[in-house]
Amino acid sequence: MPAVAVRSYAAFAVHVRFDDGMTENVLPVPWSVIPEGEREAYPARLEEFVDAYRERLVRLYAEYGPQSATAKCGRHELFAHPMSLIVLERLVEVRSRFTLTARWNGELPDRWLNDLSGPWGIAEML
Repeated sequence: MPAVAVRSYAAFAVHVRFDDGMTENVLPVPWSVIPEGEREAYPARLEEFVDAYRERLVRLYAEYGPQSATAKCGRHELFAHPMSLIVLERLVEVRSRFTLTARWNGELPDRWLNDLSGPWGIAEML
């Protein structure tokens, strides 16, 4: 799953180095809200998400991604990492949105989730 996120992310954030340690911190949370029976097929689901929302993702990463003026202000930190694609995909799934929020709470910084959900068009989650 991280390989698909990294490969897809490269289309939105060219020549950006990201913190590999963040993968270890972030991945367990969205991974835990993917039902076990869907995990094997999840890389294909993530690719479908990226294909379906490509134009929106291009705009989003241009405005909030690691090379944006917004990022230089120190906000939207998770947009500078491929795991943001996995979190965004989980936010699209309404049933997993609330499970993700519950799992995220206390595990990762609230601002990371809120900084993704707001630009995606979802009110603050935490």
